[in-house]
This record gives sequence, C-alpha cells and structure tokens, in this order.
Amino acid sequence: MTEIEININKYAQNKLTDSEMLDWFDQFDLTGQKEIRDKLIMFAQQAHPTDELILTAIKTAPIKETMTPVVLFKTQTFKIATNKIVDLPDSELRKSLIIMLSIFKTADTYRRETECRNGCGHEWHNIKD
Repeated sequence: MTEIEININKYAQNKLTDSEMLDWFDQFDLTGQKEIRDKLIMFAQQAHPTDELILTAIKTAPIKETMTPVVLFKTQTFKIATNKIVDLPDSELRKSLIIMLSIFKTADTYRRETECRNGCGHEWHNIKD
C-alpha cells in the first residue's frame, strides 16, 4: 500500500487524528492533494456509505454543515456529490477532504463492525500502528 492509502485507512481506524491528517495533507502541492482526494473518493465508494451513514458523518465531521462540499452530500446522492466535489474550485479542496474523510471513516467503521467483525482478509483493515 502507498503512503496515501495507509494514512487514509489509519485515519478511518482512529490511528491518526483530524489534525494529523490535515497537517499531512497540507504538506502536498495541489497535484498531490488532488491525488489524495481522488484516492479517498475511491475508498469511500468501496465502503458503500448509505444515506444514513453519510448523515452521521456530516454530524460528526469537524466542518460546518453550510460549507459547499457538505451541502453537496446533504442534497445529492453520493455518486452525484462525489462527481461535483471533483469539479469544485481548488479553494474547496481542503473542505472536501474533511467531509470525505468523515464519510469514509463512518462507512468503513460500520463495515469493519458488521461484515468484517469476525476478521477479514482486507489488508487495509489490518494496518499496524
């Protein structure tokens, strides 16, 4: 797994904090930040967030519910929202990351606690500290 994949999954497993993730994200140039966003979108899609999980993620995310990326997830389907996230101005990239991290963390945690609760072969669910 790449550093990006490891850090996103460590965050989902509470092995990295919000501030640690944002500090790490801020170290990348715009191209690198977009690569992280795109990888995160893919991971979130694979975690299959339901509307209920998305709403839970919005409530727990460290971002105002009035921010554009959050509004997209509140008013659009997940697929449409992620398609629109990619087209937002660069000034919305960090905010998009924050809500996407929360959605992925919520959906992946649910998946680990249900489908994978008795163990699984998912390499990303077995990351060491």
